[in-house]
Amino acid sequence: MKTPKTLPRKNDRPAQAAVEFALVLPILLLLIYGMIEVGRMIFIYANVVSAARLASRYGAAVGQSQTAGVPLYQDCAGIRAAAQRSDFMGNFSDQQIKIWHDSGEGNNETEYCKPGQKTDRSFQPSGGNSSRLRVQISADFTPLLSFIPLEPFAISSVSARTILVSVPVQIGDETKRDYIFGTPAPTMADGVSDPPGPQKPSRPVEPACDPRHSRLAVSPFGMTVYNHSPSLTLHIRNVQVWGPASAAGQTLKMLTLGGASIWSGSLPDESPAYISDLAGDRSIPPRSSKFLQVGFGAGYRASGAEKIVVVFEEKNCPKLDSSNASQLP
Repeated sequence: MKTPKTLPRKNDRPAQAAVEFALVLPILLLLIYGMIEVGRMIFIYANVVSAARLASRYGAAVGQSQTAGVPLYQDCAGIRAAAQRSDFMGNFSDQQIKIWHDSGEGNNETEYCKPGQKTDRSFQPSGGNSSRLRVQISADFTPLLSFIPLEPFAISSVSARTILVSVPVQIGDETKRDYIFGTPAPTMADGVSDPPGPQKPSRPVEPACDPRHSRLAVSPFGMTVYNHSPSLTLHIRNVQVWGPASAAGQTLKMLTLGGASIWSGSLPDESPAYISDLAGDRSIPPRSSKFLQVGFGAGYRASGAEKIVVVFEEKNCPKLDSSNASQLP
């Protein structure tokens, strides 16, 4: 007697697929979740790096804050605002933005611009372009799912920039720029030379005064003043500013040299504006340059038709005229 064969059920294969899918689904979801979290970490890191770079770049730039009236490296609120411009996640808190200065990695590190401070005048850059502004931005990374065994942690980035107080410039062969005059040749009288005797010492030659200027910049408004002398330090006596007619109530607000203020006040809309009551460091060392910036009240737009004239204290030193192309470097 033959035993009847049992035919396979038609529903066995779908049931097997459902079991396989149930086994693979947790692993698939875990991989997708991991990709999302890694993407969030990369996004936060890129955001923090960009914010630190923009903040340090703002603080190390040349010039003064138009709102706070202090050099940019003392404008705490402006440095933080520069960091906020790169924040796509929400505003960084003051505690997440750490600002300090040093003289190199690990040298004379001093924190300033405490949380809540608008300005901090305690920081004055040292000479020789040795001071650096450093900004650290931190942001917290928190997993989306709290039951995943991944602890929250901080993501931070530090950006440092050197504050340029002055920039030494050497152009061409210096031996061709120095004007050295020797002892005058002996004179002859009635065809007979003077009797021999002790030679008179030659009179010391005063260093040649050779100031130059760059082309007039409009943003920020001003020009770079060059001192090509190998040994003479120049000192600015007064500054005259010519400008076309501007909006009513327009005033001249400040003058800075190398980022440091040499005058601040309020002059009416007159042309030329003559400024002689200068203060602070008005010197330009030998073979160096400094940017002379002129600051106007809000609303002024430089057109390039302006002119700046600089007069120096040194004797026989020519004045600089921004419209004089022969005084370009």
